[in-house]
Amino acid sequence: ILPQALEAAPKTKNFYVWASFAEKDMKKLGHDHVKTLHGSVDTKDFYKISDKDKQTLRSRFNLSDEFIIGFVFRNQLRKSVPNLLEGFKIFKKDCPKAKLLLHTHWSEGWDIPRLIEEKSLNKEDILTTYYCKVCNQYEIKPFYGQDLDCRFCGSKKSQVTTNTKDGVNESQLNEIYNLMDVYCHPFTSGGMEIPIFEAKLTELITLVTDYSCGEDSSKLECGSFPLEWSEYREPGTQFIKASTYPSSIAKQLKKVWKMNNYKRF
Repeated sequence: ILPQALEAAPKTKNFYVWASFAEKDMKKLGHDHVKTLHGSVDTKDFYKISDKDKQTLRSRFNLSDEFIIGFVFRNQLRKSVPNLLEGFKIFKKDCPKAKLLLHTHWSEGWDIPRLIEEKSLNKEDILTTYYCKVCNQYEIKPFYGQDLDCRFCGSKKSQVTTNTKDGVNESQLNEIYNLMDVYCHPFTSGGMEIPIFEAKLTELITLVTDYSCGEDSSKLECGSFPLEWSEYREPGTQFIKASTYPSSIAKQLKKVWKMNNYKRF
């Protein structure tokens, strides 16, 4: 819990937090008036499309029957990209046709190309979202750098990986979720990870680190499988952080992959 929250709570009549772990921890410290009020997601924006539309969508990007694992995230160091890549590498031994779709910006945070090379992964198996700043179309393909030419409008150096300034709208993001077969969200900690809930609205099984706000969204009853983790401490604050086990990522991916469509959906 941030010190500012502990300072503000006794001065605030109605104090709301985004996740139940924060409510429990603050009540342990005597702040009995704290309540959980989750952030909101517009349920009209995200929904599952038909299998036929999904295949049509995949064909736009030269995809067919690959098993696609998705992660939508701001490329921050608290998002466990190295753990996910290692878990993906383990899972690939069972499912050679697996692809990993990282909907994020590749020019901040983790040096993803370097991580891919370190783990001896085929860069063609790691997909991302490119967005054209001129025509506003998006494209799913492996990472080939920034400022690419757009195949849709022909503009030069207009395609970049999606970011906080240039990115897809909700309708396009809904399509991107629907390209996936499973959604995987490993992270160290957080107050509310909105993409998890967007993915749930598209009826994807979500794999979520079972820590901090993940405790509210990683259980079987809410369409999830929990990802196991080990504790480490953040330098300076000494906050407890979670390092998600790559073996747990691979195990839960395999569980979803082996399900038939009836069980999965």
